[in-house]
Amino acid sequence: MNMHEHRRKRLLALIADRYDGDRQQVCDATGMSESRLAQLLSSSYRHGQGFGEKAARALEERLRLGPLYFDQFAVGEMATPYDVLRTPKTDADDAVTVRQVLLELTAGSAQTSLHEIAPTLCSWKFPKSWFSTHGLHADKLFAVAVTGAGMAPRLHEGDVVVVNAGDTALQDGAVYLINYRGEAIIKRLALDLGRWFMTSDNNAGKHYPRLEFDHPDCVLLGRVIVLASERI
Repeated sequence: MNMHEHRRKRLLALIADRYDGDRQQVCDATGMSESRLAQLLSSSYRHGQGFGEKAARALEERLRLGPLYFDQFAVGEMATPYDVLRTPKTDADDAVTVRQVLLELTAGSAQTSLHEIAPTLCSWKFPKSWFSTHGLHADKLFAVAVTGAGMAPRLHEGDVVVVNAGDTALQDGAVYLINYRGEAIIKRLALDLGRWFMTSDNNAGKHYPRLEFDHPDCVLLGRVIVLASERI
């Protein structure tokens, strides 16, 4: 699966979840014509290469989504287990490493102690151009392992995610690493009647009820931006 196809899949899921599958609602919300939306969703338009970087960023802004919304989870979607474990192709001098860590937290505090661990599921090495293209800073990124089943089927225990500690602005529908009473949890934020809630993707609601996002019990540590998984 290439990035264009991945973005189409993300957009289709968004239309189904947020707009009840009604594409016209998306057109109304963005001012986009039906024909233009059809082009973005087409696997044949421009030989399947019609949902490019510029189009993705513009649509994210119009729909008030977070940056890189349509690119999120691309590692897990586009790679085989072997590809995920393999170091991305890049020149040694151009490679920037994002370390995987264990977190030491204090309840109510945004301060964290990061302890690098090894061995890990994969080696996170990105070319410097990746950081500049996406407006990221290497010193703000770290990787952590997923624990529990609260975010299944998207995230499974043992998966590894990269977190951008430089992005702690509340965004409806985005996924974050959160310090919840001294425990690191991964949840999706939802805005409901002016109040923020932490939600789980797992449909077993009685086991994973939504919780109100409230200080000082809840502190954002960063936004989840990339996923590596052995489940394809």
